[in-house]
Amino acid sequence: KKPGKGKGKGKGKGKGKGKGKGKGKGKGKGKECPTFDEIVAMVEEEFAEDACVLSEIGWIDAEGNENNATIMDDLASLPYTLAAELSEDKLAVCVENAIAEWSQDPMMKKCEGKYTQEEEEALEDIFMHIVNYKCFTGTFDDACKGYIRAVYVEPLLESLYYPTEVAGRK
Repeated sequence: KKPGKGKGKGKGKGKGKGKGKGKGKGKGKGKECPTFDEIVAMVEEEFAEDACVLSEIGWIDAEGNENNATIMDDLASLPYTLAAELSEDKLAVCVENAIAEWSQDPMMKKCEGKYTQEEEEALEDIFMHIVNYKCFTGTFDDACKGYIRAVYVEPLLESLYYPTEVAGRK
């Protein structure tokens, strides 16, 4: 037996209370407001892949503007039961909730008035695009899951639990 390799209660590096770096007591005022350019860079980084896909399928152009005709044509090609779940009402409720949540964000309140009028208008436009996009993708995801469940999963499960009788056999 090699020393220090047994199952005894030595001073190994197992779990336990140690002197790790905790959260601490905080220093100063906390996070400062990011600059307008920093916010734009963060948004561009976070949504770069999504923008690439949306551009490739023709939903946005090179400047990031929506191509509503293509979007509507694509949505119209979906099965009715799926498309019916993508209601304006559901999207509107989602957007309304997101705006209410955003308006209560401490960072939002802290940074209010820290940007020029032009920057604030641009940030609001960016935010509304993000909110609409996230609400659409969330609603679409839920609708797809419901469609797959209803059209494929539930019939499959029913066939497993209630198999139809094979002719001449019980």
